[in-house]
Amino acid sequence: MERSQLSAIVLDLLEKETGETYDALDESTTLTEGLGLDSLDMAGLVLHIESHFGIQIETELLDQIKTVGQMLDTLEEKLAAKASEKKAA
Repeated sequence: MERSQLSAIVLDLLEKETGETYDALDESTTLTEGLGLDSLDMAGLVLHIESHFGIQIETELLDQIKTVGQMLDTLEEKLAAKASEKKAA
């Protein structure tokens, strides 16, 4: 999946979680200050992302994600690992 597609899906899930409308996601935007997400918003967003993609984002990893770009990097890594697991099975 291309990064732009991934970004569009995250934007959609973010809007569903917060009820807000965002123009676009800039990769340098911080999740807390830039998008105004609090810990409950983050937890909900992560649950939506995990459910949508069938992946798990560990709490330790989540603590390191500060920007939209870092979230997309993490998703790309998780999806690549999931695809590798499917090929190995």
